[in-house]
Amino acid sequence: MFAFLAIPVLYFATQFLPFYHSGGMALPSLGSFFWFPEENEQSIAFVALFYPGFRVNELTTALLITQISALFLLIMTPILKSNCVVASLMGAWGLFGVISFLTTRSLTFSPVMVYGGIAGILMLVLFLAAITVSVLFLNMYYQNYRKKVKIFKMQQSMS
Repeated sequence: MFAFLAIPVLYFATQFLPFYHSGGMALPSLGSFFWFPEENEQSIAFVALFYPGFRVNELTTALLITQISALFLLIMTPILKSNCVVASLMGAWGLFGVISFLTTRSLTFSPVMVYGGIAGILMLVLFLAAITVSVLFLNMYYQNYRKKVKIFKMQQSMS
């Protein structure tokens, strides 16, 4: 259960890391960049140098949907505890995050990453960790289920 809580919390922490670094100057965090674009026009212009026609709206799917889903996971995990539903939701969130990361131009591996897109890299690592934790938990749960079925069948054949 700890991993199911830690991964979304760390994901929210990445929203406060600098988005990119340019010439030694850190650009604002993803959260600030996304939620307050009118205050970060210079940062948007810098990213637009590498992605012609870049708009902050391109980050909506990658950030807004994953943020809402992460919040939902943080609420559901303590309620459902160590449950296959939570593991499945975590895996789906991680898979969606990886897909949105790889399809969002300003987050993918690009010339801008040379300037230090650490927040994007950490987000990708957390999405991959969510998938891994989910698969490991579901596999453990399935193995435990198989053991119980085997024990039940042995008890049935003995009686």
